Amino acid sequence: MTDAREVRAAAIGFAIVAVYMALVLLTGRVDPADFLSLLSNYLLCSLTLFVGAGMFALAVLLYANRPRGGRPGPSPFTVIARWGAARWARDRGVSLLWPPLLFALLMASFNAFKQMVLPLAGFAFDPAFAAADRLLFLGHDPWQVTHAILPGAVATDIVDRSYHGWFAPMSLGVIACAWLSTDSFELRTRYLLSYIAIWILLGSVLAFLLSAAGPCFYLEFAGPSPSFQALGEQLTAQQDALGHPISALTIQRGLLHVQSQSALAMGGGISAMPSVHNALAVLFALAGFRIHRVAGWAMTAFAAVIWIGSIHLGWHYAIDGIVAAALAIGIWRITGRIAARLAEPAPERLRKPAMA
Repeated sequence: MTDAREVRAAAIGFAIVAVYMALVLLTGRVDPADFLSLLSNYLLCSLTLFVGAGMFALAVLLYANRPRGGRPGPSPFTVIARWGAARWARDRGVSLLWPPLLFALLMASFNAFKQMVLPLAGFAFDPAFAAADRLLFLGHDPWQVTHAILPGAVATDIVDRSYHGWFAPMSLGVIACAWLSTDSFELRTRYLLSYIAIWILLGSVLAFLLSAAGPCFYLEFAGPSPSFQALGEQLTAQQDALGHPISALTIQRGLLHVQSQSALAMGGGISAMPSVHNALAVLFALAGFRIHRVAGWAMTAFAAVIWIGSIHLGWHYAIDGIVAAALAIGIWRITGRIAARLAEPAPERLRKPAMA
């Protein structure tokens, strides 16, 4: 019997992303041909990750069904055929396909919004966020504190590598949802809805209303700042000492170049408040605690590294991550209620009053 819960959850997720994509395209700021090209790139990326995760899941499945105790087990072909038949009976493959498709559609839409629409808001809030940071850190810019605690080029190199390794959990978390069992429905749905909300509400709506470029782009978009100029000079000096590029500096230069272009570029766009990077790291931790306490604490440590790295490398003001974390926790609570409702069998849902 088809699991209607999976179909409902996928329909809700796709509807939200479809409306978001339509609104981005209706601004008239995004060339449809460029958008289709960008979408195809994200689809290729998503499907590559999907196949890789599927091969890992297949290996786990075959290992679980290996011969034991000297008795022959089912052939690999039989194991795979049974799994495929069960997955088809479960929901006609809906739960298998909607996470990777969601990832591609959402990322392409967000990318287009951030690069082509968000610049209309300007970067008016950088001075206010920089001032808020100095208030929180007793008259110091937060980057000065992180560089005092983690001095030297080697420390910056470690922070840089850790920070930019964030793409793996950012994408694989969504892709993994496609391969999990039906028992994980509520957690998967909660995670995917939270993921959508963070990119759209934090990364798009609030980013437009609270538009800021971040410390690394302060001089270009907000004006002179001896402190942020010193940050750039210090990172450049540390890069020279290392003898190889610091990824943050390379990416920042690339983003400045793309910002002046009329064509869409994968990963393009500048925005600081609130930090999607930090919000998603907090989401990983929240989901981790639902799986196992050790996973939760490991992801919490990862989220702390991401916050420190975002400050240390000049990507964000400290307050960007603080606001993002608070909003991510709020979104997680709300989507938990939605996922719980969707997890209820249809008859039980109909007997209960609609959630306010």
